[in-house]
Amino acid sequence: MQKFRRVFEGIAKAGQSTDLNDFYTELFITEGVSGEVNKEHEVRLIETASRKGKEETPIKLEDIFKPLPGQDQPSRTIMTTGVAGIGKTILTYKFTLDWAEGKANHDIHFTLPFTFRELNLLKEKEFSLMELLHHFFIQTKGIRRYDQFQVVFILDGLDECRLPLDFQNNPIWTDVTKSTSVDILLTNLIRGDLLPSARIWITTRPAAANQIPAECVDMVTEVRGFTDPQKEEYFKKRFREEPLVSRIISHIKTSRSLHIMCHIPRVQQYGVEVILDPDTAHPQLILSDDGKQVHDGGVGKELPDNPKRFTRHLNVLMRQSFSSGRFYFEVQVKDKTTWWLGVARESVSRKELFTSRTPENGFWTLYLHKDKLVFNDNPDVRLPVRAELQKVGVFVDYDAGLVSFYDVEARAHIYSATGCTFSEPLYPFFCPGSHDGGRNSTPLIISPVNQTD
Repeated sequence: MQKFRRVFEGIAKAGQSTDLNDFYTELFITEGVSGEVNKEHEVRLIETASRKGKEETPIKLEDIFKPLPGQDQPSRTIMTTGVAGIGKTILTYKFTLDWAEGKANHDIHFTLPFTFRELNLLKEKEFSLMELLHHFFIQTKGIRRYDQFQVVFILDGLDECRLPLDFQNNPIWTDVTKSTSVDILLTNLIRGDLLPSARIWITTRPAAANQIPAECVDMVTEVRGFTDPQKEEYFKKRFREEPLVSRIISHIKTSRSLHIMCHIPRVQQYGVEVILDPDTAHPQLILSDDGKQVHDGGVGKELPDNPKRFTRHLNVLMRQSFSSGRFYFEVQVKDKTTWWLGVARESVSRKELFTSRTPENGFWTLYLHKDKLVFNDNPDVRLPVRAELQKVGVFVDYDAGLVSFYDVEARAHIYSATGCTFSEPLYPFFCPGSHDGGRNSTPLIISPVNQTD
């Protein structure tokens, strides 16, 4: 149970785990989910959740498998949805820990937690259900009949599943001793053909929920995050010094977005490798051999012209474009006095002068010049200058029409452009600005994304 007792908050650092019971604060869980949930971006869902939380009756974690008022039987298969970082995995840890310590759910004989990340690694292998359990839980090797016990399977992180989960074409499988693919085991376990006496708890981000057919799920719940009193309770547990707690809570309440979110969405899991495309680079730009750095060399080079190359502005694009989904990258901007970062449509002008890098010109960019930080728009959106800004993260949800910028070192949100219309491939976009007599000669440096944060 050590895995579930000792957990990391924020950025994981060796030797700095925390006892779950010391800081765990009850989360607001409700039955059902908004019909619009799959159509909204997660940042907006957090805001929606904060509004709904006042109107609905919560479900306690220890009661998640118990019959709701008006029901005679408990639900067999439960799906819990919630945006990234809101606490779904922590809920499964707390459920497992409380059961193991005898604090709750005494009717359950076995709680068997899996993550889809772990199951992905077995995609090409075959197991019987018994063998799969023995593979993950050595202590179960002496057990031959699970249908005599009350068993709970926890399947955490459906949104990270890389198995096909082919409910329509997978054969029915009822023998717990007969080997087959992990995908067939999971689909039959979830729909109740394999070990029908078991209870199943699936957690997922909203956009992936439709991977499980609706007829296979008895109840959907949603993690809405903290209510206002729960936010205060969490910070009182997390920071013991009362004056510090009061200052933190007061500061959070002054920021509407902080008070709603109390965390940065975990966009880093969408990190992509960025390599600059020399065929798009202005002749005056100097690119490193690995395509990870760019700065103004001050003098234009003799280069073959091509339709892709910027010739009037000091711009360069990434080699790869994106026409759907989500992606994220980080750029070191330390010691620079001027730069532009963001994304650009494929059709942006490469050969003509334009007045600004705005959405109407096909750009979604953050711009720094000395003491001015803005999101380029018509008019520009002036933002508070962050003197300590060293690394910028750029997140795009193409389908939701969202571009967000983050201060990576401070783990803080800078600005989000919503309701964007892309309609064609997008490229990560970079402009290091002119060298300004050597005052801005430091390169923009594309950083590897730490996807374990």
